[in-house]
Parts: sequence; C-alpha cells; structure tokens
Amino acid sequence: MDYYKTLGISRGASEDEIKKAYRKLAMKHHPDRGGNEAEFKRIKEAYEALSNPDQYKFNTGSDPFGDLNEMFRQGQRAGSSHFDFDWNARSIRNPDVSISVPCSLEEAHTGFTKEVEFTLPSGQSKGIKVSFPAGTTKDIKIRFSGEGGTLMPDSPPGDLYVKANIASHPVWRVDGNDLFAMMEITVWQAMLGTTVEFDDIGGTRMQITIPPGTQSRSQLRLKNKGMNIRGSTLRGNAFLEVVVRIPALTEADLNKTIIDLQGKI
Repeated sequence: MDYYKTLGISRGASEDEIKKAYRKLAMKHHPDRGGNEAEFKRIKEAYEALSNPDQYKFNTGSDPFGDLNEMFRQGQRAGSSHFDFDWNARSIRNPDVSISVPCSLEEAHTGFTKEVEFTLPSGQSKGIKVSFPAGTTKDIKIRFSGEGGTLMPDSPPGDLYVKANIASHPVWRVDGNDLFAMMEITVWQAMLGTTVEFDDIGGTRMQITIPPGTQSRSQLRLKNKGMNIRGSTLRGNAFLEVVVRIPALTEADLNKTIIDLQGKI
C-alpha cells in the first residue's frame, strides 16, 4: 500500500503535513462518525507507518490520539459536536444488527414467542428466542445486548434489535390500537334493521345490531373490541363501515319483496 497516496500527501512530507492529513482523514472516516471502518484502518496504518509506529507519537512528543480527543471535546463544548468518544481503537464497537420477525395481526394482538435464526455480518449464523408482548405494534424494537456483530474480536460486540413484521389482515386494518373493517349488508337489512355476526380480532363471535334506516358508508363503533394496548388490560376500539349492497332485481323479485314488506307492515 502506498502510504503517502493513502494520506494524500507527497513523498518527503513533513511531520506536520503527515499529522494534518491524518487528522483530516481520520475525522472524516472514523466509524463513530458514520465513516467506513476499512478505510479508517487504512488511514491509521499509513499514519503509523509514516510517523513512529512504536510509540504512536511525533518527535515533538505530542500524542495524536490525545490531540484529536481534545479537539472533539472542545468542539462539543462549543456546541459544534453532538458526540463524545475516546480516540482509542478499543473503544470502537462492533456493528449492531437489526432483523424482523414475521407475525400475523392476531399474534400481534395476543403476543407471541418465536425462535428466529439470523446471520451476522461476519457470516456466522445464530439463533435466539424472542417474545413480543400482547398489543405489539410495528414500532416496538426489542434489544439483545451483545448479540450483534463481532467483526472486530478485540472490541465489544454490537447489539441485536428485533422488530415485528406484522402481515396485512384480510379483514381488519390496524391504526395504532384501533381496528377498521367493512361489513356488507343488503338494502333490506339496512331499511328494516337486522342483527349480523362478525368475528373480532381475537376470534370472538360478536352480534352486531344494524338499526333500521342505516345508510351506506355509516360507521359503527365497537368499544373495546380493537387491539390489546401494550402494558395494560385495555383494548382499543373497532370500527365497522357498513356498505349497503343493492342487488339487481327482476320483476318477480320486486313483486316478492313488496309482498314481504306488506306482511311486515
């Protein structure tokens, strides 16, 4: 590797030029600032080779790592930096790993436990048991400390973050802790009123009363029939949008309907 090219300096550069180039590139590529870890290692190797690889110091006795630490501390005190770290390779953490676990809306409602397998950035396969609480929503993220990446064996392992990937439901649409669905009824049920059966998200059969004169696109509120609310015994609400289905009637059907209506009046 051409160390001078790596630092972007000419051969025969002075110690000050080497130090200045290193500081500039190190701050740009340090992993704690979102930089590329491999590039940072190349820069550090070049600097060590062109300065003093044994003591990590210039002839003036200044410690570049200490100098950079002080620069960041000063920047933070001045309000120009939102991070703090020790410029020490041992303080660099391994990458965190994020995975998602597929589940149904019913499982999110009741809570669930699953064994999941995942692959670390190093290629190592791991397995872990994860439990999600009743009332799980897509914003929940469960953290497993030290179960993440291990690319750098001398540094602390990263963490594992697990989210629930909740599948779409054929009937219910979720919004927070509330549920929404559509329910079709006939025009005669809308006119005369009726009682229909409908299953809630937990599988409980409900008796839904449709009052006479119900209009299409009316919304019925079912209190406490929504999703479980995480960390409590409460539930959200369910909302049914009533859609009145108007059939195509023949003359015979119309006559029969008139007779039926006359019998009910």
